[in-house]
Amino acid sequence: MWIEIVLFLFLAVCAVFDGCSRQVPLAVVWLGMLTAAGLRIGGMMGETSLMAVLLCLIPGAGFFLLSFLTEEKVGYGDGWVLLMIGLFMGVYRCFLILFFGLMAESAAAVVLLAAGKVKRDREIPFLPFLLLGMGVVVCF
Repeated sequence: MWIEIVLFLFLAVCAVFDGCSRQVPLAVVWLGMLTAAGLRIGGMMGETSLMAVLLCLIPGAGFFLLSFLTEEKVGYGDGWVLLMIGLFMGVYRCFLILFFGLMAESAAAVVLLAAGKVKRDREIPFLPFLLLGMGVVVCF
């Protein structure tokens, strides 16, 4: 459980920055990735094989590709954060966090559009929804 708390703290800092300034603090993300790598090497996070670590990076790598293909409509910072989440939580839980985050953001966007609070071209920060998705995954 303490590993989830460490990730939650890193992700909360990133979510606040993303929500307020639409910037992801890469120094915090890289520190989180180094922390996760150190914990994996130290054997505190279960599987340490190279294949398992590479699988953990798939969601983040997918978001990097999505950022490139959409000309940064999806930011590269989201990919970095998903790399960090994958290293901490593993591929399965990372995909679950991503799923719940996307569902929450989609629901919020539909409600805001229906209420006329935002236009279609408005950017919505994603990391607060990833934080919400992590809360859902950790609670279940």
